[in-house]
Amino acid sequence: MENSFIYLFEGKSYQVVVKYKKIKNIHYRFNGVNFLISCPKRTSLMTLKSGLDKFAKKLIDRCSKFALETEDYIYIFAEKYELTYPGTIVLRDTVIHYKTNKDFHNKLKGWFLNYLKEQTKKEALRMNAPFYEVKVRKMSTRYGTNNKNKKTITYSYSLIHYDEAIIDSVIIHELSHCFVYNHSNKFYDVLYKYCPKYNEYRRKLLKMELK
Repeated sequence: MENSFIYLFEGKSYQVVVKYKKIKNIHYRFNGVNFLISCPKRTSLMTLKSGLDKFAKKLIDRCSKFALETEDYIYIFAEKYELTYPGTIVLRDTVIHYKTNKDFHNKLKGWFLNYLKEQTKKEALRMNAPFYEVKVRKMSTRYGTNNKNKKTITYSYSLIHYDEAIIDSVIIHELSHCFVYNHSNKFYDVLYKYCPKYNEYRRKLLKMELK
């Protein structure tokens, strides 16, 4: 279940997206635009706002000091790449030539989609999971979604910044939903079987640690 509200901090309004889960602790994140909160069910709005009063400045400062991408650079698989326009970068065996920042991201997104398709197929074979169509798009509150009816798995484009082990943990998470569609104990039994260090990788995602 999700909810949202507006939080005023130092004269500026921020949207806060809240996801209620079967967890014990409250997790706060800032993605440069919105605050993202994961919290136990029935957590009061007063409690969430109190936490924001405590952590908002630290979260905003950390995000501004360590941007995952700017016009001048970008982190891909936790490695920093300097950008010039027009320019060229080499990813694995692929050379990407680009003229503008928009052109760069259009080509990078296509390259990342092919990577996600290959990794999802690899993990699906290992887990004996069905093959779903794979998509990638910008998502502000999620790293992946599994649509069982349409048989598609969609990943967040922002995952490209992180180490491959962290990306794989999201892939395994979404494939685990092919067996158990909710987040019950049975789901986590499947998830931990194929990704024993999932909690560690999830913590790094929430704290924006690239590897």
